[in-house]
Amino acid sequence: MESRRHRDATPYIDDDSHQLWSSEAVDLLEGEQVDSHLLEHHDPCQAHFCERGRVCRLDHMSEPQCECQPFCSRHRKLVCGTDGRLYLNHCELHRAACVTGAKIHIDRSRKCFRKGLMPITWDNSPTPATPAPALEDDDDPALTQLNTLIRDDLTQGGGAVLTTRPPMEEEMEEEEATKMEMEQEANQEQDNKDNLVVYHHARLMAEKGRGSEREYLVGLMFSKFDTNNNGVLDKLELEQVSSVSVVSLDKALEVNHVSARVGDNLEIKCDVTGTPNPPIVWRRNGLDLAALNSEDIRVFTDGSLYLTRLQLVHAGNYTCHADRNKDVVQTHILTVHTVPTVQVTPHIQSLRPGEQAIMSCRATGEPFPKVEWLKNDEPLRVDIPHKYEVVGNGTQLRVRNIGYADTGAYMCQATSVGGMARDISSLIVQENPAPTGEQQESRVFVFHDWGVAVYEPDECRLFHVIQGTDVIPGTQEYVCGDKGTNCSWGRAINVAERYIYVTQPRRDRVIVTDQFPVDLSYVPNLDQVWVLNWRSTKDEGVKTIQVIRDASQKKKHHTVHPEPIDGHFDLVKNLFVPDTQDLGHDFRYGYVTHTNQRGLYKLDLANMKYVKTVDLTPYNCVPQHLVFSSLHGLVVMDCHEPVTGRRTGQLVLDYLTDAVLSHKPTLMGRPHVVPDSSLVVTVDILKHVKIVVQKVTDHGLDYVFDVITTLNVSDVTFFPSRLTHSYDLYAASSDKDDIFFLDLQTGKVEMITGVGKAMLPGLAEWSNTNRAIVSSGVFGHYMVSPAEAAIFVINGETRTVNCEIGSLVHPRLAVWITRKYM
Repeated sequence: MESRRHRDATPYIDDDSHQLWSSEAVDLLEGEQVDSHLLEHHDPCQAHFCERGRVCRLDHMSEPQCECQPFCSRHRKLVCGTDGRLYLNHCELHRAACVTGAKIHIDRSRKCFRKGLMPITWDNSPTPATPAPALEDDDDPALTQLNTLIRDDLTQGGGAVLTTRPPMEEEMEEEEATKMEMEQEANQEQDNKDNLVVYHHARLMAEKGRGSEREYLVGLMFSKFDTNNNGVLDKLELEQVSSVSVVSLDKALEVNHVSARVGDNLEIKCDVTGTPNPPIVWRRNGLDLAALNSEDIRVFTDGSLYLTRLQLVHAGNYTCHADRNKDVVQTHILTVHTVPTVQVTPHIQSLRPGEQAIMSCRATGEPFPKVEWLKNDEPLRVDIPHKYEVVGNGTQLRVRNIGYADTGAYMCQATSVGGMARDISSLIVQENPAPTGEQQESRVFVFHDWGVAVYEPDECRLFHVIQGTDVIPGTQEYVCGDKGTNCSWGRAINVAERYIYVTQPRRDRVIVTDQFPVDLSYVPNLDQVWVLNWRSTKDEGVKTIQVIRDASQKKKHHTVHPEPIDGHFDLVKNLFVPDTQDLGHDFRYGYVTHTNQRGLYKLDLANMKYVKTVDLTPYNCVPQHLVFSSLHGLVVMDCHEPVTGRRTGQLVLDYLTDAVLSHKPTLMGRPHVVPDSSLVVTVDILKHVKIVVQKVTDHGLDYVFDVITTLNVSDVTFFPSRLTHSYDLYAASSDKDDIFFLDLQTGKVEMITGVGKAMLPGLAEWSNTNRAIVSSGVFGHYMVSPAEAAIFVINGETRTVNCEIGSLVHPRLAVWITRKYM
């Protein structure tokens, strides 16, 4: 089968005023539709097509004929020929093949580069009288013939001179870049072939199409497959023709909605088909999922996508298309839901007749469930206002003026598409009620300059004291030092309600660690405490990471280092480990940053090794703060510019693929995720304090509202809302005796006054704030905030100060421990 035209052939005529290619004909070659009569009203060369290296001329009879191209442009793109010669560009190679009559093709091995040959070039500038220099290799008959023909061409007014020049050094250095470019061109060429077949299929099948046009179009298409430029299609090239797949997709299947539950295994089929069946590519946020090498995301050879152990972070959009055709795409929208969870308190209470019973309920789930109260499996008669009062969205049930008939099992029930869950609070009404004791007992540990004090928040009683001069049991070491030595505390965390881990940077210990251990993070599902060690008393330079395994177990603990980066343990700037959230998702990965490097290192927490790097150079982003949302799998970070530290906005990544979902260069400040993952609150304290609230959605973050306040915020915490199953925000001030309250659902703002002045900012150590504020948990009633020489216990339900506990020297940290009793 012969090809009548090569895709790069160019019609040519000596008479410049005689234009052979009209704009309509050019449009035709570029794939634009034109009327069938266009080719009939132009010179014969317009319908006569020549191979590469040849051009069309009109003879004395005005008949078209193909002749060797007289000259080439000076475009430099070195290419090797199968004759062992180096040519300046592809045009020079094909012209040489035409002039010599030899079969010269492109040598993909690029051997001539390694021989140090000089490229053969054509110069368009000389006059026709300029002679061509002799070739160095006069013994080569082919080149001798080439030289003779060139001279003949010059005397005939072709205006071309054959010259030689040594290749530039940078061209040899760009060899690898040229190779990559050639590979990209090959892929693009194959895409063009596929699309060309689809485009011209209808024209070839048209009943009114003319035979000459069909021949032209067939030649146009099949010349695409003539890779060796010999004008015919050999066996391998014919196999390429047969491999072209025309893909299709039923319009009704373009968008497919899929629903699944957390923990399920899910297989999704792609409905893009073809003859033969094309390889399928699956993507999420533009990234090829087959390249992720993830254990829970796999693409099978039959084109199906398989997700194992589904989590909320897997929700979102997945697309599939044929490997070489990105135009026909199917979108699968995956919704992942959870079984609701419900907690009530108290689980049992005994009261006298006439008293009031109060029961609280907290429900979580995605989507958020419908919450209702039942009594003994029957819906509660909430239409009796003087008897029952349901507060907010079922967060609390109040039974007034109870009698013996009110004894029973009161159930808080949550129902959603994911299922149904209940928890029971039992009420016993009797004349002489039996003591049931506290269902939940909270203690707050306060770390100050002279040691540790433990308090009971209801009555503000001192529960226990640890002096800085006490000796640690089983050792001969002091808690802080000998008499007169101040304690220096870095961070403190609660580990499984069993232990408190606190860093002492100046004594190099949580347990024995590298120098200056400061930051602590706890991963409950792995029972690990991650420690970030500084290298000095300032937050600068490189740091190290250590891990304490089996942190909640009663055993002798020790630290281990995670896998080093490039053979070094001390290259870390910051460590970001996900916090525990209400939806219960177990994150597998954290992130690490390096000083002034615009990117992230993804860290496998279980195996303590690095698995991936994330390049953030296009966004000029060195992450300073980073938080995780288990809902929809978002990673939100505050970006700064390297070296200068200039803020560059907020960046949102997809946790699964690390693809950038959004960049908001004007949104500045530190992000915080509400414990139920429903909202992200960004607090900017640089110039004026601005709090921006955004809702977590399946496509990123949506703006809800913002609040500007004159209060200089030092720290924020989230406290369970009285009216919803979500949270409110409380913020402490660095220079005033106020606590700022913000209802995150309505935007309502209040101030709690009289909480004492904070200690001076200069007294704060280890990048801690001069005034913290800490919440006591889901069913806790209180928050605690240290001041200059006291701590203040704040009732979060009434938004009042419960008590002040004084006689403390610079209280710095506070940690809550809660014990639950059945």
